[in-house]
Amino acid sequence: MASPADMSAKGSLLLMQSIVSVGSFIAPPLALHLFERKSGADYLKLNGKISGKVVILTIVLMFCIAPFIDWTVKVNQMMDLPAFMEGLEKWMRDKEKELAELTKHLLTMKTPTELMINIVVVAVIPAIGEEFLFRGCFQTIITKITRNQHLGIWLAAGIFSAIHVQFLGFFPRMFLGVLFGYIFVWSGSIWPAVLAHFVNNATAVVSAYIMQSKGKSLDSLDHPSTSLPEATISLSVALFICYIIFKMTKETREVLND
Repeated sequence: MASPADMSAKGSLLLMQSIVSVGSFIAPPLALHLFERKSGADYLKLNGKISGKVVILTIVLMFCIAPFIDWTVKVNQMMDLPAFMEGLEKWMRDKEKELAELTKHLLTMKTPTELMINIVVVAVIPAIGEEFLFRGCFQTIITKITRNQHLGIWLAAGIFSAIHVQFLGFFPRMFLGVLFGYIFVWSGSIWPAVLAHFVNNATAVVSAYIMQSKGKSLDSLDHPSTSLPEATISLSVALFICYIIFKMTKETREVLND
């Protein structure tokens, strides 16, 4: 059982993370959005119409893509840098271990109340803040500069992944960022991307809670066991769902372009 000191330290950490997330990721994009709307720009597309079918498909998509993302985590962890970059690789792995321990500390939950708090801090706030900043602002700005929507999506996703400073999970997080980016573009609203991000994070939080309620260690979170065939099926189904979303939102994109 956690001591009062440990609970107090964790509470302070959660509070600090919430304040930093709101101040760094939510407030600046909202300020930019409100300022630029005067000139006709709409960075976040907060009022975009979203169909119930797109919402359902987005949720299903995130569960279907999960095995593929887990497999990319495993592959990313197996990558080794050249010998002359040994020092950099050691720093990256040490940093990864440090952040992994912090994540486990945050995901240590004993009660439903702690679960709800973690869902808010780890899933709700980051989903809103990071999508507002990286998809709504960075992706839109890069797309305007490069005049290439795909380049805007991929570069913003790369920045999104790099800023987490977890390089052994760089590619999985970048792929998720790309997925969120296309969902944002296809739907014409930031909210489906926020929903996708929330489902991804909340699933991890709930899974950690269930594992602990069964007396299992969180160490298995660092070692995904998805096989290549499972990852292939996962990606194939996810791409098919993406195609359906793309076709369903065609009318919305045409209206936005007009």
